[in-house]
Amino acid sequence: MHQILFYDTNRAYGCFSNFSRHAIAVDGVVWPTSEHFFQAAKFTAPVDIDAVLRAPTPFAAAQIGRERQRSFRGDWDAVRDAVMLQVLQAKFSQHADLQEILISTADAHLVEHTQNDRYWGDGGDGTGRNMLGQLLEQVRSALPSIPTVWYPPPWIQSPDVEPSDLYWRMGKGEDQQTNAERFRYALGVEARKQYDLYFPVPHAWCNSW
Repeated sequence: MHQILFYDTNRAYGCFSNFSRHAIAVDGVVWPTSEHFFQAAKFTAPVDIDAVLRAPTPFAAAQIGRERQRSFRGDWDAVRDAVMLQVLQAKFSQHADLQEILISTADAHLVEHTQNDRYWGDGGDGTGRNMLGQLLEQVRSALPSIPTVWYPPPWIQSPDVEPSDLYWRMGKGEDQQTNAERFRYALGVEARKQYDLYFPVPHAWCNSW
């Protein structure tokens, strides 16, 4: 199975990060980002919840969420996955462009790739839990499954094959490129932007893709 690595919000598929600047509404309250809601859910006292809500950035919200002298709930480890799932469901149901991008990843394995987190991310070396990626895939599974198969471009599928070799040396190489091209052109505008950002075209392929 192919995988999509994401982390920085200014790079491809960065919208999957909880730090992406997409507001969400939950129970009548509008949160600046999903990170704000997630961090606020750690607390029971209104003053602490409000402090997170008013945090100027998702990073600042995360810092407040680490302050254990606040009203930190005792059952957090037991409920954190459910809270994350709730916030992701809100995020991808309230932003049509994000839902389009998530659906476009089809059956690809989604991985928050970072050394900074071994629970929500992959730990940077693939040995972390990657719970954020797993929960994103769970949200995706409840959405319309079109397309159903993820097709990377041919230079990713066959990195050792040059464009001129794809047709005569590989036998079925033309099918590989055709499937990838059809997949890309069937994507919506926002989904195609992310796909193209994730897969910059190598110089050798500029006239063939």
